[in-house]
Amino acid sequence: MNAKVIAVWGANGSGKTTTAVNLAFSLSQRNFTVGLISSNIYYGEMQMLCGCNVPDDRGIYHALMGGETKNMLVQAGKTSVFVLSVPDKFDAMQLTTVSAKSVKDMLDDANMRFDYLVIDGNTDLNNPISSIGMTEADKLLVVHRPSVKDCLWHDSMRNVFDLLNLSYKTAHILNAHDKSCDLSAYKSSIGLKFEFEIGYVDNANVYANTGQAIVFHDLKQEREYISGMKALTSSVILGGGQ
Repeated sequence: MNAKVIAVWGANGSGKTTTAVNLAFSLSQRNFTVGLISSNIYYGEMQMLCGCNVPDDRGIYHALMGGETKNMLVQAGKTSVFVLSVPDKFDAMQLTTVSAKSVKDMLDDANMRFDYLVIDGNTDLNNPISSIGMTEADKLLVVHRPSVKDCLWHDSMRNVFDLLNLSYKTAHILNAHDKSCDLSAYKSSIGLKFEFEIGYVDNANVYANTGQAIVFHDLKQEREYISGMKALTSSVILGGGQ
């Protein structure tokens, strides 16, 4: 098995982790086996969003130490999504230097175990899991939540796309517009073409805090969100949106 690698990136607060989690579950609903990797190596939050727990003897720290992911991932309920994050009770003082080789070995090993590998990127460009994941990904999804902050972040990252040769495989996603920012002014300021739009969900934080993916719910806003996520998922599967 050789996974298709999808990296999800964006500014702090853009909703990239929520997007990564719901994309993984959306792919699993199409009968794919999905590895979901957090690039946060200091504390765990992804397992909370997925409604699962990572015990002390599993997780991304041990995977990095050994260079392989066997027995280090945790299944999210009865789904075909498997989560690799730090343990629930992780002490960041245990963390040693994470080398590029250890990250590459870990990602190569995970790549052989799944149909899709979704990497939740980190805004910090020095994060090795995020940066290596983005450069090796087949597709980079950049998540934007309309705001002045997002415009400033994107302006600061424009040269990064060119330097790392990311533009050709990047799709920009407009996420969770809650009307706190004028959408037409935002689009004019940022100057991007958004290939996909995913709607705002009032209950998103409730679902996150109770370990429930948005794609498993059937209310009006959720259905609109699911519609956008389905379009994104289909594009990922078909290789479109570039």
